[in-house]
Amino acid sequence: MGTKSPRGPYSKGIARRAEILRVALDAYAASGPQGPSLKSIAAAAGLTEAGVLHYFDSKDELLVAILAARDDEYAATFDLTTLDGVWAALAHTTKTPGLLKLFVDITAAATSPDHPGHAYMRQRADRVLALVARLLGPGRGWHARVLLAAAEGLQVQWLRDPSTDIVADLRQLRSALERDAQLPAEPAPRRA
Repeated sequence: MGTKSPRGPYSKGIARRAEILRVALDAYAASGPQGPSLKSIAAAAGLTEAGVLHYFDSKDELLVAILAARDDEYAATFDLTTLDGVWAALAHTTKTPGLLKLFVDITAAATSPDHPGHAYMRQRADRVLALVARLLGPGRGWHARVLLAAAEGLQVQWLRDPSTDIVADLRQLRSALERDAQLPAEPAPRRA
């Protein structure tokens, strides 16, 4: 026997929240780096700003939910089990500058433990680190951290200078890290 979906006001609220999220994700994906306003998202969803926020605890919660939806969309669109898939996903970020800017903004804001995105961004970083470490091979956790830090930093640089080639720079860094991994370890510093 199949499971029943929720009925009544609860299911309508879930559906309405999902619709708002879809509208907001589309608005950010289509916008420039400044991103859409809450007012324009509300209008596209056929609501007031207060109506949108009825379905989210705050504007920040909505913004984090947009990033989570983007991540889900990327996982469904790109083969993130391969480096080529990861590179393709990163290349796609420059085609959605509003979402890229939102990611950078939430990444910075979520460093505060009180921010609604703090736990999500921490969990996201853990997932990305695990994925990249798996793609690079055993013993490459440090390489994964450096590549993640570079990817986040290059996205900031791209916002300042869209001629920045995030993927080419990351590929070059990965190659340099691989060459470095082949070198003998540096001797430990002498103690005086």
